[in-house]
Amino acid sequence: MLSGLYAQNPTFLSDINQIQNRITTEDRQITSGARVSQASDDPSAVAPILSYQNQIDQVTQVQKNLTVATTISQTADSALQSASTLLDQVLSIATQGASTTTSASQRAMLGTQVQGLAESLVNLANTTVGGKYIFGGDDPTTQPYTLSWSTAPTSSTPPASSAYATPGGVIPKAGPFSNTEVTRNASGGTMVLGMTAQQIFDARNPDGTVASGSVFQAVYEIGQALQNNPSTFSTDIATGMSDLKAAMNQISLATTSNGNDEAWLQNSSSDASSLLANLQTAFSAVHDTDVTSAIVQLTTDQTALQASLAAHASLPSKSLFDYLG
Repeated sequence: MLSGLYAQNPTFLSDINQIQNRITTEDRQITSGARVSQASDDPSAVAPILSYQNQIDQVTQVQKNLTVATTISQTADSALQSASTLLDQVLSIATQGASTTTSASQRAMLGTQVQGLAESLVNLANTTVGGKYIFGGDDPTTQPYTLSWSTAPTSSTPPASSAYATPGGVIPKAGPFSNTEVTRNASGGTMVLGMTAQQIFDARNPDGTVASGSVFQAVYEIGQALQNNPSTFSTDIATGMSDLKAAMNQISLATTSNGNDEAWLQNSSSDASSLLANLQTAFSAVHDTDVTSAIVQLTTDQTALQASLAAHASLPSKSLFDYLG
């Protein structure tokens, strides 16, 4: 606050204070990078700043969700590719076991190999990301399937859930498999992503019974036919191989569906990045400091302040005694 000699000229003092306030504001804007850090800096800019910030926050959250979904989708793709490879191995073993030149002991050993592959398939059905089962649908915290090679298939149909139809060799989690959670993109579009473990590995008919495309059922049929070596093993293996081919097609369909999900996620992520860049540019235009202009103005105001003080100091100063004879 100026006082003394300067206080004798209120107008001059007011002008000097205005220049000093501008200098303080300009210095703060340059230092912080924010042209508007409080409402009084530019009241008309407050509403658009808040609006842009809200939109930026929303799109940023969408991007985070899409990133998580992309990781899950990529992991699912890897699991499906692995499942396809495992089924190729089962088919090769089944072909070998169906040969009349293969002995009973050899078939038993092949059956044990199939059992091991069944365990690997169950592990794929139980794939996790971040501690959650990616094929768990609406219930990602419960393990979808448990290997139980000695468990025979059942043929009961809903609604008797306690006797729900199950494929052989596995025990599904209790309750229905469902997948209804939607993922949103930045433009408001939605997509239900992914398939449940049941849809992929345990295909069902409309009435809830196990379908021929069930991966678990086909592998169980082949493994049991090889291990138990019944007199009808040739027919049993042939039936299992027929179901296995349907199961392989089921995995192929799931892979295609997951590929569509990945394409949607990629496009959505790209759109979100573009939208976010536009919003940040618009936000910056009303919120950020034009540093070059601010420095020029700061320099101008500092020069004006110094010139004003110097000019005022050079003015003659007289007191009452100067006018007394």
